[in-house]
Amino acid sequence: MKTGMRDFLRVVLIASIAALPTLHGQGDEAASQSYLKWESIATLPPSGDQSESLGVAGPFVGVTNDVLVVAGGANFPKPYWGEAKVWHDDIWVLDKSGTWTSGGKLSRLIGYGASVSTARGIVCMGGNDATQTFRDVFLLTWNAASQKIEFESLPDLPTTLAYGAAVAIGQKVYLAGGCETNDLSSALNNFWILDLGAKGTDSFGWKTLPPWPGPARGFNLLATQSNGTEQQIYLMSGRRENDSGEIEFLKDVYAYNPSTSTWERKTDSPECVMAGSAIPGGQNHILVTGGADGSLFHQADALQDDHPGFPKQIWGYNALTDRWQRAGVSPQNHVTTQVTQWDGDYIVASGEIRPRVRSPIIWGLTPAPNPTTFGALNWTALVLYLGALLAIGFICARNTKTADDFYLGGRGIPWWAAGISIFGTTLSAITYLALPARVYATSWSAILLNTGILIIAPLIALVYIPRLRRLNVVTAYQYLETRFSLGLRLFGSASFIAFQIFRMGIVVFLPALALSAVTGFNVSLCILLMGLISTVYTAFGGFKAVIWTDVAQVVVLIGGALLALGIVVSSLEGGVSSLISIGSEAGKFHLPPIEWSWATDSFMILILGAIFSNALVPYTTDQAVVQRYLSTPNEKDAQKAVWTNAFLAIPATLIFSIMGIALFVFYQTNPDLLDPLPKNDQILPWFVAHQMPAGLAGLVIAGVFAAAMSSLDSSMHSICTAVSNDFIGRFKSSWNDQSQLRFARILIGCLGVLGTSTALVMSTLDTGHMLDFLIGLMGLIASPLAGLFLLGLFVPRASATHAWISVSCSVVAIAYAKYIAALNGLLFGIVGIGTCFAIGVLTSFILPDRSRRSDEPNASHSQP
Repeated sequence: MKTGMRDFLRVVLIASIAALPTLHGQGDEAASQSYLKWESIATLPPSGDQSESLGVAGPFVGVTNDVLVVAGGANFPKPYWGEAKVWHDDIWVLDKSGTWTSGGKLSRLIGYGASVSTARGIVCMGGNDATQTFRDVFLLTWNAASQKIEFESLPDLPTTLAYGAAVAIGQKVYLAGGCETNDLSSALNNFWILDLGAKGTDSFGWKTLPPWPGPARGFNLLATQSNGTEQQIYLMSGRRENDSGEIEFLKDVYAYNPSTSTWERKTDSPECVMAGSAIPGGQNHILVTGGADGSLFHQADALQDDHPGFPKQIWGYNALTDRWQRAGVSPQNHVTTQVTQWDGDYIVASGEIRPRVRSPIIWGLTPAPNPTTFGALNWTALVLYLGALLAIGFICARNTKTADDFYLGGRGIPWWAAGISIFGTTLSAITYLALPARVYATSWSAILLNTGILIIAPLIALVYIPRLRRLNVVTAYQYLETRFSLGLRLFGSASFIAFQIFRMGIVVFLPALALSAVTGFNVSLCILLMGLISTVYTAFGGFKAVIWTDVAQVVVLIGGALLALGIVVSSLEGGVSSLISIGSEAGKFHLPPIEWSWATDSFMILILGAIFSNALVPYTTDQAVVQRYLSTPNEKDAQKAVWTNAFLAIPATLIFSIMGIALFVFYQTNPDLLDPLPKNDQILPWFVAHQMPAGLAGLVIAGVFAAAMSSLDSSMHSICTAVSNDFIGRFKSSWNDQSQLRFARILIGCLGVLGTSTALVMSTLDTGHMLDFLIGLMGLIASPLAGLFLLGLFVPRASATHAWISVSCSVVAIAYAKYIAALNGLLFGIVGIGTCFAIGVLTSFILPDRSRRSDEPNASHSQP
């Protein structure tokens, strides 16, 4: 214990050096910076028989087979005033080289319909000409071989319609608002849906959905965006003619929830933005560009060419916090046109820039996050902290002389340090970022997921640990050989190694990506720093370095979270009372009802996920965790370590959950301080980088590095331990300490290079499918292993034959639950464990096997 305390004091002394930087306020960010970069990419060719390009308003716009299509629309010939409006039927096609091609003609002169791009083509709906309004719906598709636009008729609208707006979610097209005739007095309160996936069935056609609880309108905006929980449809602004014949310029906003078919009134826009364009920005924002506020609507004829043009202000709406903010200005305001996405950019095609005047310019809009600098003091804090970790590794290397020292710290790790290290290992940087982000976006119901460890801690402490300690094993999978067979030991160890190899890259890359987006760090630099430093101190210091750097990292991690939480709360007008009142009003303290629901994160689903997926699986099958049980001087200390981790997990979960609520309240009351973030996981580092004093911000960012490196060093060391003991050492008759140490350090170095390289490769790829694969791998392998351990501990009748059958059935059951039944992911744990255990029990009675083994030390085993 004295040695452990001396080591701890060294850790505290070294880590405290990193706290030397002094406070230096960074100040508030400017609230009016633009979130979009505008670039003129083309000029629309002349329409009809016009000799010059004047542009059009009200065209059909969309993307099909990687080309941009602009079709129809209307304009006024020069000199604009005194001329009659002219409708057009031209179809223009723009390829990526910037070349325009004529796509032919529409079936009639037409403009002011709605259009939306889908995987099948561009759906064009309604429209009008000078005298009539249409109900036709058709699909435009570009045929690259024939260089022509192909037409396909779709079901007509329920009535004639112009000046409406449409969006698509998957194969479902939604159309809202508009006028039944060319007169504004015929504005509708309509909301229709066409499911393209139903084509060829009797049900293929437009269906009427519940209308929004507000007045009818035309020239409204429609957009889709996530409110933090699910994708919703937002209807904004527009104009109408009231019963007195007066024009009303509307600012009201409504959100439609497709899963419940209900509307909800949201915060009004700061000003009318009729005929504008709504663009999804980041994970929760909608950027409204273009749009007229109506301030000069009745003066257009008097002003004519002296009209200053429509407002250029871009507005941002955060669908999660339900707040508006200024989002920059546009170089030119285009109204009565439609926006489409093309290769990640949003395209604003032509449109009206002032009454009667169009612009032929095609604009490409690219998300442009505001540049962020980390600052010298923050860099100083981060570098000193990372240097402290290296120093800890070299100090621990002095006392790492044998293989037992390297793998288990000489089995002399103090119980409290082992417990803190278990906590640090299970809390990755992904969790450190994701838990506050999840609460920020939804509610603190996720707090239930970390209650599982308290529930299963008695099982771990009183059943698992005594069995493992009695066998004097180095890896958890040695138990499987003792109890069942060598084959199951190798299967369990290989499964763990495969999962951890994939996990290493993920736990480094994702935090690096989040940090890069909000601090200005280069992603590759973040990855290299974390990979290099954790590899060096792990290779030299072995398990002791892993433990003591974990202790330091947990101190920094929790301390940084408390510090950030304190700054957030102190920044709120009203402090804690504001946090509670605003958070409660927004439902952030909501817990799910005690009911059973397969589709949602209900109370019972969260509890089952907490017990089986979040607790039983990692705390019984993960060598990185089990290794800590085996590193203490005795069984009693190992049990204390488990309880230490359990009692740390609950307050830490509370801290991170309250942090998420505090961030929501802060950015709801200060909307201008939040950019449209690509992912909500960036919300905590964004606050740290932009609102915390310099130096302290560096320490909190160091906490993110700490969490990532704690996961990486644990993965590297536990893989090394498994390879050395379950594969090399198991089949090598003589292997002295020096040879083992040399091999282990070389292997750690190779694993560090592998993990870092994997993360660097991920930084150049779309990782969506890789993440899905990782989650699927964990469910397919880890929970059957957990069921296997339970089978061995509690079913003496079970043999290796029964174990193989049960594991195979468990993998099949989880694959079915994931890929066919589409079960809630939180239930994979109970499906895998339950199937493995139940099949094992059943087969042990149906197929008795006398070759079963005991897990008691020195028991005689009859070989199968």
